[in-house]
Amino acid sequence: MEEVKTCLIIGAAPLQNPHSLLSVYHLNDFVICADGGLQAAQECGICPDLAVGDFDSFQGVVPKELPVIPLNPRKDDTDMLAAVNAGLERGFRRFVLAGSLGGRLDHSYGNLCVLHHLHELGCDAVLVGEKEEAYLIGAGEVRQLDCAVGTTVSVFPYACNICNVSYAGMRYPLDHHDLFSDLHQLPMGVSNVVEESPCSIAVHSGMALVLIVKEL
Repeated sequence: MEEVKTCLIIGAAPLQNPHSLLSVYHLNDFVICADGGLQAAQECGICPDLAVGDFDSFQGVVPKELPVIPLNPRKDDTDMLAAVNAGLERGFRRFVLAGSLGGRLDHSYGNLCVLHHLHELGCDAVLVGEKEEAYLIGAGEVRQLDCAVGTTVSVFPYACNICNVSYAGMRYPLDHHDLFSDLHQLPMGVSNVVEESPCSIAVHSGMALVLIVKEL
């Protein structure tokens, strides 16, 4: 069975250690740099296949041999969404959006919207920051998380008022339990802990946002 190739998109979120990108990079990935993500890729020795952006957050020299999709600085879409669209146009259905969390809150939220867009298209996608990861799990879906024992995992309803979930391998297990986003309900899904790896999260109704805090 042929392995599904991953489109790794590197964004411009600030990184204390750019070499942390190497933990999500594989040699057969198709790598797209979104604007200032090119600088992070260069700093850790990743050679991208494509760069997309207006390069307002890039400080350096774009290699002449690197294919570039230039963007107008006066635009509606973010550089990350433009990079994702470039990946979709090339037929990719699996995305790792690195350098997409941390730094400016508006950029992180915009990237959550991009994650939602990919989920609605039926793609497998994850947002990766230096200290966290984010997944969306829809109704009828189960996701295994290959996290180290002791990792903190939080789950919230996303784009809905209620999601019904089950956990396995967590310190605080749930079985077909409702999580609410209503202000009158306590946010039960905060700060669970992995006790068995891999653990799993199943969503029976609604949609869940899964946030993982990584150990550095």
